Amino acid sequence: MTMPRQDAADQFVKLIPLIRRKLLRRSDLPQIPNLNFSHFHLLMLIEDEGAVTNGHISETLSIAPPNVTPLITKLVDEGYITRVPDERDRRVIWNQLTDKGELVLRERRDSFRRLFEDRLAFLDEEETDRLIDSLKTLTEIVEKMDKSEG
Repeated sequence: MTMPRQDAADQFVKLIPLIRRKLLRRSDLPQIPNLNFSHFHLLMLIEDEGAVTNGHISETLSIAPPNVTPLITKLVDEGYITRVPDERDRRVIWNQLTDKGELVLRERRDSFRRLFEDRLAFLDEEETDRLIDSLKTLTEIVEKMDKSEG
C-alpha cells in the first residue's frame, strides 16, 4: 500500500508534463518581439516582489549572476524596466517595472487567460466547477509550500 504523500507526489509528477504538453505549448504562447521566456519570468518576479536587486534575481530564479546582467540590460533597453540607485547606498541598484513593463505583463496575462478559456471550452459546467475547486486547492497548497520554505 502506498502512502498518501507518495500518491500526491506521483500525481504531481504525472501532471506537470501534461500541463506542458496540453496547456503550455510554446507555439501557442503569446510572443512579444525580442523577449524570451527568461525575460518574462524576470518581469513577473519584479511584478510580484516590487523593486529587486540583481543578486535577488540571481538567487530567486537560480540564474548565475553573470547571466542576470544581459537579461536586465535587454529589458532596460526595451523600456520594460528601469534601474534605480538606492537612496542610502549608491552601490545598490533596484530594478523596477515601467508602465510599459506592466502593460506587456497585463497583455500577456490576458492572452494566457483567453488561451486557457479556449482550451477548457469542452468542459461542461460541473467539470468546470470541479476544476476551479481543484485549482483553488492546488494554489493554497503551493502557497503553503512557499511559506514553509521561507
